[in-house]
Amino acid sequence: MNQTPFVFYCRPGFESDCAAEVQSFANACDLAGYANTAPNSGYVRFFLFDEASEQVFFEELDIHELIFARQWFWAKAELVELPLDDRITPILEVCSEVAMAKQVLVEHLDSDEGRELSKFCKKFSTPVTITLEKQGLIHEDSEFQLHLLFLATDHCLVGFSPVGRASELKGGILRLKFPKDAPSRSTLKLEEAIQTLMSGKQRKAVLRLGHTAVDLGAAPGGWTYQLVQHGLQVTAIDNGSMDKKLMQTEHVIHLKENALAWMPEKPVNMLVCDMVEKPSLVAKLMAKWLVAGKTEHAIFNLKLPMKKRFQEVNDCIGMICDELEEADIDYFWQAKHLYHDREEITVYFRRKIKNQSH
Repeated sequence: MNQTPFVFYCRPGFESDCAAEVQSFANACDLAGYANTAPNSGYVRFFLFDEASEQVFFEELDIHELIFARQWFWAKAELVELPLDDRITPILEVCSEVAMAKQVLVEHLDSDEGRELSKFCKKFSTPVTITLEKQGLIHEDSEFQLHLLFLATDHCLVGFSPVGRASELKGGILRLKFPKDAPSRSTLKLEEAIQTLMSGKQRKAVLRLGHTAVDLGAAPGGWTYQLVQHGLQVTAIDNGSMDKKLMQTEHVIHLKENALAWMPEKPVNMLVCDMVEKPSLVAKLMAKWLVAGKTEHAIFNLKLPMKKRFQEVNDCIGMICDELEEADIDYFWQAKHLYHDREEITVYFRRKIKNQSH
């Protein structure tokens, strides 16, 4: 069989979860395939059995519908033992047979071995891009982007993905700078979630001066900090202490209450939750808020078990969807295992007005 694989990047240690999700996606498309993984490698190869299935899979895949995959592409060639004095020529030969691309992404995996290639990839990116441009293989109107995934300095997977249905970021990773005055590094999780899971239209509508939010399990205030930066008035619910500088902004009311039981009298614009609790418990709590109409937007983390994480995610999100459907509430959701997440995923739910597009 000469079929070429689809390649999916994920957080090292989550290869089996990514593979299970991709397999589920293929099954939903009535396509037969199988995954090939290596522990802690940071990626998954997925093979289908014929060219027609590959084409259907390629046309159906969308990174926004996948939780554990950060990035994907359809590999068209695997180049091994590349000459170290001229890697570009063999890559160019493959690229000329693939497709014209809008951009080229020179990438490495987020594994220990992959990160050692970071400097090389940065250095190699400019000359290979210039060469491809000179050959007329880069064009801004192209519907595809080219991927050069280096597994070693002489080992490269070459392939392409559709613009808009794969990440435009190298490795699918959004790089953020930690604010020095933030109470904790967890603030980056919410910042990444806001930029990744909410559309620009939704961010503009919700995250603005004068709007209200609740942060369940807020202390010391990493997520509250992010909301305050957007001008929101935040009610922080936690028995623990909040950051003193954050409290001095006068944008925060701290209530030492049980975050699993407390609810506001009036609805708020946004609810966020990053509590170390069983994922099913958090999911039930989020469903309760959304069904009761106490918030229109909710961003929350689900802390995952060590095994069957994909199944746990399906069960938790499915439960929320069932609750909303039973209450005849339209909704939109998206979830992602973000770069700044660890043993958790981040989920965004939005109550929708009937017939409103997302």
